[in-house]
Amino acid sequence: MNIVVKSLFFFSLATVTFSCDHKVPTTGEELVQRAIKYHDPKGNWDNLKATFIMKDSLPPGRNSRSYEFYLDNSNSKMTYTIEGLEYQVMSDSLVILMGEISKDRALRMRNYYTYLWGLPMKLNDPGTFIEKEIRKEIVDGKEYLVARVPYEDDQWYFYFEPETYRMVAYKFYKDEPNQVGEIIYLEGEKEFNGIKIPANRTWYRTEKPEFLGVDMLQEIK
Repeated sequence: MNIVVKSLFFFSLATVTFSCDHKVPTTGEELVQRAIKYHDPKGNWDNLKATFIMKDSLPPGRNSRSYEFYLDNSNSKMTYTIEGLEYQVMSDSLVILMGEISKDRALRMRNYYTYLWGLPMKLNDPGTFIEKEIRKEIVDGKEYLVARVPYEDDQWYFYFEPETYRMVAYKFYKDEPNQVGEIIYLEGEKEFNGIKIPANRTWYRTEKPEFLGVDMLQEIK
């Protein structure tokens, strides 16, 4: 291959690669994959081992708390620690180190933290159905791309920036016809092991203007 042909070949290859990377997604699945590429470009979430140091801010009348949880995703393991309570969940087993908690609640808490803090990567879990249509919705004067993911008990919507595919919010309905559910706005990012994790999550009800609280990620280590 002569120098001219070789140069043209590499130019064409670079052009194709650039075009593929910047092609506008046309399905919900493509949109989610683009968001995963933004948040976890090296695919490190599934093997993540990290401690999340947390603080929350709750509505008046409820005391705010500091707590932490450790995730070992490759072993489906979580250790949760808050004042008066510490326990460890691994697969379907529970070890209580301090305080009291039922096994069912401990398992639900593990699933809750690994799902919410693992988004949008958790949308790659087996059995997850992402609707083909990409919706568009304006929030605070800005238009976002939206993917809908129906589960058995609730319906989820995920909001992404059209420029970067960064996840900026998500909401779920327990009763969609009556819009009963919650919406969570994401602010800031902390990066750990190549993963961009939203730092602050502010919760509101969807059926009425009620503030539920803010989860604030202080540190990952």
